[in-house]
Amino acid sequence: NEKEKIFCIRYCNSSDHCDGWNNGSRIFDDVRMNLERKKEETMKKKIIIAVAVIVILAAGGTFYLNHKVSSAVKDGKIIKGVSCEGISIGGMTRSEAKDAIESHMKEIHQEKITLYVDDERSSAKIEDLGAFAEADKTVEEAYALGRSGSIFTKYSDVKEKKYKLPVYRKYDKAKFEKNVKKATKKIVSEPRNASVKRKAGKFVVIKEKTGYTLNMNETFANFKKAVEAGKHQFELDVVKKKAKYTSKDMAEIKDVLGTYTTEYGGSPYGRKVNVANGASKINGSIVYPGETLSVYKTVSPFTKENGYALAGSYENGQTVQTYGGGICQVSTTLYNAVIRAELKIVERFPHSMTVHYVPRSADAAIAGTHKDMKFKNTFDTPIYIEGKANGSTITFTVYGKKKDPKRTVEFLSETTQVKESSESTVSDNTLAEGQKVLESYGHTGYSARLWKIVKINGKQVSKKVFNTSTYMSTPTVYRVGTKKAEDKKDDKKDKKKDSKETTAQKSETTTAAHKSTTAAQKSTTAKRSAAVKSQGSTGN
Repeated sequence: NEKEKIFCIRYCNSSDHCDGWNNGSRIFDDVRMNLERKKEETMKKKIIIAVAVIVILAAGGTFYLNHKVSSAVKDGKIIKGVSCEGISIGGMTRSEAKDAIESHMKEIHQEKITLYVDDERSSAKIEDLGAFAEADKTVEEAYALGRSGSIFTKYSDVKEKKYKLPVYRKYDKAKFEKNVKKATKKIVSEPRNASVKRKAGKFVVIKEKTGYTLNMNETFANFKKAVEAGKHQFELDVVKKKAKYTSKDMAEIKDVLGTYTTEYGGSPYGRKVNVANGASKINGSIVYPGETLSVYKTVSPFTKENGYALAGSYENGQTVQTYGGGICQVSTTLYNAVIRAELKIVERFPHSMTVHYVPRSADAAIAGTHKDMKFKNTFDTPIYIEGKANGSTITFTVYGKKKDPKRTVEFLSETTQVKESSESTVSDNTLAEGQKVLESYGHTGYSARLWKIVKINGKQVSKKVFNTSTYMSTPTVYRVGTKKAEDKKDDKKDKKKDSKETTAQKSETTTAAHKSTTAAQKSTTAKRSAAVKSQGSTGN
């Protein structure tokens, strides 16, 4: 090229050995190689010097870093500036830090955390749900700052003025499951249908409640996340189940479907107590479509503790004193309201003998578990039962949604057979021979049936036998004396002998009489108790 030519010409002009262009080109190559070698040697020297400088600086830097790190950790304590969830543990020994963390976290875990789903809320202590601090692991991580990793990592830890660490926790799942069930007892349940109650003559609707089934594993995970994040609430993971009957369904309850009243004002005190108590236990009952109500299950047990008193009831053709005597008037009154509401009667029994407060075949007896009055709601909407007893009358009213306002029903009792009471006698050796004393009145027996009459717009469209009943007859019982006249003479002699008794003998007689009276009282009490415990008794 031109530069080479110029260089060669100049070189040749200044040299005796120039033999032309060929010699000039060779000389130029030698010069160029010589220059490149010098350049490489210069570069190597620079690199060596740079490496030397770097090594010296690194050695110095390392010495400096080691000095700084050693100064920060030489006392065997956690480096300064370290804190765990708001508590400073910098400058503490591991033992001191552990105590501080445990004390602080115990206080935090005593706080309550809210459990929620939809509008439902509950709360429990964090500690009770199984969370507790893992202080040892937390302290070891804090102590490792400035002591583990490369010198640069250590120096970085030491240089950091503030170092925040999380507190490690452990979780007891068994404890969580046990206590979360307690905390959510009112939330996690089967759905509750809407209901109603009567207040000041009007219906008040009580809103339905959604049912929840708890997904335990997912809820446990939600709890741990909330605690780790320092939150004060977490969501329950649930499967929802809606109530079958809502407030809208309850709003349909507004029509009187059937009502009936009976009188009991002339009853003894105990019977009045029982009628009122039984009515109160049925009052407010809601029967949803397809459900069956049992009067016995609703009003029992017949005990003093359940509000009942002693009163007369039928048992094996006799009237005995039992707790709950008179409860049959409650079931009978309800029965008559229910049949007028045209609900389905599942179970009904007549009394063993007739009762005075309803026509024959319109009664419904209760006797232990073998005689009950049950009815089923066959409508598409719920029904509500109101029961009132004021000391003179008892009334039941069935409310619901009337299907056909033009339709009315009536019931008519018809006696189909009469069986007169007979007479029977019982020997009594304490009465004079031939003497006759009334022991108990008998009862006339009957067979009867109840007619159901249906009317549309006041016009009869059907009349059918609704039920039939049979009532037993019982005899009138007399006690007849069997004591002979000779026995009377012996009595006179005994009386004469008795009049000559000494004072001591009189005292003995008085004592014996007292014992006899006490025994008789015990006997009477035992008999009454036996009658009360009888499973076959029926409150008439």
